[in-house]
Amino acid sequence: MSQFKLKPTHAPIKAYYETLDKFAQGRFDNEGNIRRAFEELLTKCARPFDWFLIPEFQITRAGKSPLRVDAALLDAFNLPRAYVLFQKPTHAILAVP
Repeated sequence: MSQFKLKPTHAPIKAYYETLDKFAQGRFDNEGNIRRAFEELLTKCARPFDWFLIPEFQITRAGKSPLRVDAALLDAFNLPRAYVLFQKPTHAILAVP
């Protein structure tokens, strides 16, 4: 299975932190803005795998109410490769099914 092999020096990571710095300087570092910046980072990182990000992804369950996660990364067959759960503005969990 392929893995994200990211380093703090990679362009998408640097761009993400630059965006967070700009938000903090202007006091725009709220959950919505940070969330969109993180979604953009995930979209860029998923592109080499031909995965795409779906915000507000709904997980259907037989005989139960559906679950909704903050986002999911899907492959070309629409299979979930990772779920994203935002804990607070600066923390997110990336869960692999």
